[in-house]
This record gives sequence, C-alpha cells and structure tokens, in this order.
Amino acid sequence: MPRGRPRKNKEVPLSKESEVLVKKGLQEVKEGKIEPNPLLELEERKNKLNLVLRELNKNLDNATINYANIIEARERLSFGYKSLDKITGGGIPCGTYTTVWGSKGVGKSTIAYKLIATTQRAGKIAAYIDMERSYDEIWAKKYGVNVEELVYISAHTAEEVLDVVIKLCKEKVCDLIILDSLHGMSPKDEMTEGKAEKDRSVSDSSMALLARKLSQFFRMATSYVADAKCAVLLIGQSRTDLGSFIKCEVLSGGHALAHNSRLILKMRRGQKADAPFETIKIENKNEKHQIGFDCVIVVEKSQINNCIEGSDLHVPFIYLEGIDEKEK
Repeated sequence: MPRGRPRKNKEVPLSKESEVLVKKGLQEVKEGKIEPNPLLELEERKNKLNLVLRELNKNLDNATINYANIIEARERLSFGYKSLDKITGGGIPCGTYTTVWGSKGVGKSTIAYKLIATTQRAGKIAAYIDMERSYDEIWAKKYGVNVEELVYISAHTAEEVLDVVIKLCKEKVCDLIILDSLHGMSPKDEMTEGKAEKDRSVSDSSMALLARKLSQFFRMATSYVADAKCAVLLIGQSRTDLGSFIKCEVLSGGHALAHNSRLILKMRRGQKADAPFETIKIENKNEKHQIGFDCVIVVEKSQINNCIEGSDLHVPFIYLEGIDEKEK
C-alpha cells in the first residue's frame, strides 16, 4: 500500500433475504400500507452513499473519499527535551507545519539541532535549509547531529527553497525538514524585475512579497506534506510592532503562516533574576557570575492534542552548552 494513502474499508453487502425485506418495506411505505420507518430509510441512504463513494473514488484521480475512522493519529517527533515534549503533548507533529519564532539569541537553532539529532537516532531522515548561512557544524555535532547523514540545503530565492520542500515531500524522502529561517528568504521579484531580470535596488518597494509567496506555498504543499507524513519546522524572526501604543514583538509573514501552523512556539529570554549563575571565589570572596539566561518557551497556538495553548516552560540556557539537559 502506498505510504500515506488511507486504507479503504471493506463493505459488507446485505444478504439477499435482507435486501428483499428492505425493498418490500419501502414498497409498502410508498403504497401507504405501513408508516415510514426511519431506520429503513437511513439504511437505504447508507447503501446509496456507499455506491456514490465507490463511484467517486473510481472517477477522481487524486482525491480519496472514505469514512473518518480510517484517519490515523499524527506521529510525533521528540524535541529531545522531556519538559518541552511534555508541554507540546509529545513533540512536533508529522504531516504538518510547526513554527518556532523569537528574537535573536533565544535558542531557536539549539532547538532545531536537538530535534535533528533526536530524529536521526529514531532512524529517520532530516533536512536542514540554511537561508541565513548560520549553520554551525561544531554546535550541531555537540547536540548529536550526524552531519554525514544530514541533508544540507542552501538556495538564493524563496521560490527555490519552497520548490525543494515540495519536491522532497512529493517524493516522500524526508521525515523532518527545518527551514532556518522564514525571514531569511528573498522572493525572486524582490531581487529582480522585468523579463530581462534586471537587478533591483534596495530602495525599490517589495511590500508583502514574502507573505504572498508563503500563502501560495501552503496552498501547493500542504497535501504533499500530509501524504509524506513529514514534519516541517519553520523558524521565524520577530519584528517590533510600532503600530500600537506599546512596542511588542510580533511574527510577520502573513496570515497564511499563522493559519497553516498547527503548533506555534514563541521563545524569549526571561528576567535576569531567573538566569543561571555560577559562584566563583576571587580573593577569598564569593562572586556570582551569570553563565546563561532563562529560556522561556510559550505555546502561542495549538491545534494538536495534549497541548494547551498558553502553556509556558522556563529552562536554563548555558552560554557554552545550550539548554541545560538536567532540566529535561
């Protein structure tokens, strides 16, 4: 059976005696001899529905119509941290999109590397799309990433990147794809213009080009991502919203990004008082030195089971080590 294609239920036909009784009952109802029986009418409609479904599945090329009980629960890929798996209900869901976003230096890449390593240990294939050219092999190896097995992808335009994601999912060759980052992508129309593809100046307007391109991508890719049961992690950068009375960080990228992400996690740094400190003895005096920060992860959106929107997690992030695994 092809991967990702729903199983078809086996239909149990009525016995000849039952068919005779049903037809006889319906005929008597029409003739007014007996009162209509809702159960008989429902049975007839169900039989007719099964015939219609069989005909539709035969005539439609790529569509599959069946009963909902054949839909399997989404598999999860563990983040590699017990506390993060706990608040997300088991990790990142397969067959759909997850977005992790925040400002610089909050641990987004650390989460990505750990997720890749955990996925590889489970015998699955991971791909990393590096749009910011920020991939660090030493840091990746530190978290257990098998760099010889990791598929590394770089591209110049957003269109190239998104086509790669669609192709990988269409061919069902990857279990995890990480795009780092959404806001590092540049649509082709932002870089060139006209049939001659004349280079654009940074002074030219390119309003909402990325948002429109992402909207198109989700329309084209979602069915392939679901069929491939591939988990797609989108890393986003925050921007400051200056249009409100209070300055706040927001995730840009258009409404399609928020609508299509089944899980959205926001990362930020907590207060200095909650950061990890180390006591160092200098000239017979004990002095505290900050060795990291309080990493806060908040569930901003959840459309997956066992994951409550608004849940948050505080874990220490050590500068030279990353997220403290003692707090898993």
